[in-house]
Amino acid sequence: MVRGYRQRRIGLGQDVTVTDFYPRDTIASPADDGSLTIGVTDRWNTPLGKPNGGWVLATMLRTAMDHTDVGRPVVASITYFASPEPGTTATLSCAPIKLGRRIQTVDVDMVCGDRPLARMTASFAREHDGPRQELGAPPELPAPESLPDPRTMDVPTDGLFGRVEFRMPQVPGWAVGEPNGDPTIVAWQRLDGGTPVDWPALGLLSDSLPPPVLELGHLTSMTVQLTVHFHRLPAPGTWVASRFSTRHVAGGFHEEDGELWDQQGNLLAQSRQLAILL
Repeated sequence: MVRGYRQRRIGLGQDVTVTDFYPRDTIASPADDGSLTIGVTDRWNTPLGKPNGGWVLATMLRTAMDHTDVGRPVVASITYFASPEPGTTATLSCAPIKLGRRIQTVDVDMVCGDRPLARMTASFAREHDGPRQELGAPPELPAPESLPDPRTMDVPTDGLFGRVEFRMPQVPGWAVGEPNGDPTIVAWQRLDGGTPVDWPALGLLSDSLPPPVLELGHLTSMTVQLTVHFHRLPAPGTWVASRFSTRHVAGGFHEEDGELWDQQGNLLAQSRQLAILL
């Protein structure tokens, strides 16, 4: 999925009223022929006019959970072939690979006509108690309530940034035409209006912020493959502390590692993606 961003001079604007469209925009419906279809909307577009890859992942995860006998996601790996076009209808199909006692693995394909868009392989598990040990730490961020809302500034709200709220401790250098050379981004995120974050939404939030590689002066990046490990859900309505970083750019490709944490310092999900610079 293309994650390109234009340099924008951030300035004060008017208050923005945004309507929540999650989760209905990620629910596939049975068609007359028995297939599962979903309308591709522009409500999840990046600033370059293509649907966000996190929305694709969330849609495919929800389809697997709604239409196969699985538990909650443990890991999902998605490979992107092409971007869906807003205004079209995508078809999804689920194929159970193995429905074991502890782990259930499913393939999901998304196509538009004869054009493949993405394939996801995900493993699920029934809820159970097990040992936990955390050796990492969440990013240090001011309270989200103390940070400005970018949607009251010169930030587009007719696509993804109208569906996901975020708070950053400072304006990114790339956003004012001065990339700072450190491809790291830390921010608070949540679904618009504090809509509860479910498992598919964690997949969405793993790919919803501007890519940190922008701080190296690269303004267009397309995700090739994204893997997300799922750990727990946050409390409803709370903010998600997010940290994403790139440390390797090689042959026109780059990696991006991410972590999502709740406000109590519990790890929610981890992600790694491979993307190509355009």
